Amino acid sequence: MKDLFLTREELTGLTGFKASHCQVRWLERNRWRFVLNCHGEPKVARAHFSDRMGCGHSSNAYADAINLAAAVAQPNFAALDRR
Repeated sequence: MKDLFLTREELTGLTGFKASHCQVRWLERNRWRFVLNCHGEPKVARAHFSDRMGCGHSSNAYADAINLAAAVAQPNFAALDRR
């Protein structure tokens, strides 16, 4: 479970703040997804961090299918001929 979330030190490095309430404010302003534990400390999933930083691979099959369809799709130029 330890590898699932960023460590306290990693979260401090990301936000630049040590205080939990300041970290929460930074995460909200920068539109990061997080949850609060019972102590009010933010928890950011390591996978979300990787995705946001451009290091992760999309594990969302639906998004992968949309991207593949967009890459393969060809425009219908015949639809432009209106006579």
